[in-house]
Amino acid sequence: MKRIFIIMAMSLFVSAHAYTPKDFKLNSYDKTEDVELKEFKGKKLLINFWATWCTSCIEEIPILHKLKESKNAKNYNFIAISAGDSRKKIKKFIKRHKFNYKILMDKDNSLSKSWGVEALPVTIILDEEQKVIYEGIRPPKALP
Repeated sequence: MKRIFIIMAMSLFVSAHAYTPKDFKLNSYDKTEDVELKEFKGKKLLINFWATWCTSCIEEIPILHKLKESKNAKNYNFIAISAGDSRKKIKKFIKRHKFNYKILMDKDNSLSKSWGVEALPVTIILDEEQKVIYEGIRPPKALP
């Protein structure tokens, strides 16, 4: 019962925090590319903020994979933004927990903070115009 209350309280906090998503330019964890938010305009985007130490983040990986493999996923891009982890930690984590989408690094948590992410995990879905259409501590059961 205590855990349910904490999750509900966190969900209310995340959902009640209004903001306009700011553009970003982040490096992929494998150093292959820099990625900017504006690159995804015109297509829906699921963004998952996570960290290697976050057990709830690990628990939701299968949910995110299932969403990415769903029939509605063709209208989406998927990215995971590691909040505060080093490349070395991410690389070690990826060996144990496979991701099927692009992983970006927010090494100093500046993007996470500017987007109002204060607890992990957080999933945010943007529409084609990059307006928030979903925000929560867990991914949705189905893509909107």
